[in-house]
Amino acid sequence: MFKAAKKDRISTQIINQIREAILQGEITPGQSLPPEKELVAQFGVSKHTLREALRTLEGMGLISIRRGAGGGPVVTEVEMETTKDFMASFLHFQNVSLHDLSEVRKIIEPYLARHAAETFTEADKQDLLRLHEKCQEIHRRDQSLIGAQVEIEFHVLLARKTGNPVLILILDFVNSLLAKTKKQFGPDNQFAEHVLEDHQKIIDAIIQKDPDAASTIMLRHIVAVEEELYQLEVSQHYEKGRTVLESGSENDKIHLE
Repeated sequence: MFKAAKKDRISTQIINQIREAILQGEITPGQSLPPEKELVAQFGVSKHTLREALRTLEGMGLISIRRGAGGGPVVTEVEMETTKDFMASFLHFQNVSLHDLSEVRKIIEPYLARHAAETFTEADKQDLLRLHEKCQEIHRRDQSLIGAQVEIEFHVLLARKTGNPVLILILDFVNSLLAKTKKQFGPDNQFAEHVLEDHQKIIDAIIQKDPDAASTIMLRHIVAVEEELYQLEVSQHYEKGRTVLESGSENDKIHLE
């Protein structure tokens, strides 16, 4: 199945070969890789090099290494959380802004709201209403929605109901990043109330099967969230800059625009 790895970047070549075999369907989830002795012979490498490559593949979520007798590497389906972690690691170095996140949402979420108004069954509508009720309950308890997974789920559910795994991944990832942004800026009770009000309007449009209204309200909601968070960001930068200037610390100074 596999070819001997060349001496240059041996571990990487092993990873690429096994990964390609999995993605091409030559090895399927739940199926074990050949025994270690056989893999060592096929790749022409040491046990140490093979195990290093397998640990990397495990970190990528492509295999699970079972310990003990009868164990060994087994192919697994990559979980969404693992994929999101890799995406987050990449974007960490790309200086992703609030505007970047909002831009993606403006492109996708109005379509999802429209799609929901056109296609949602009664069961789908009840799922959306239950999520909204959970959001309201959280808000009643502590006057906040910051970091609430259920608030993210409200948006992700619209993607999930399309059955499109690409939309599901993008919405889940983008809204998870947005939730971290909210935690950083700490919006107040009024912000949470605005979110809940907009969610209710979106739900009403979906229930009334009004795709134009659902799309328009969703877009307005995303714009409003972006504007409120941006004002909080500006305010925090201003306060930080003023504190630095008052303390006279040169190392922490920021440029105020």
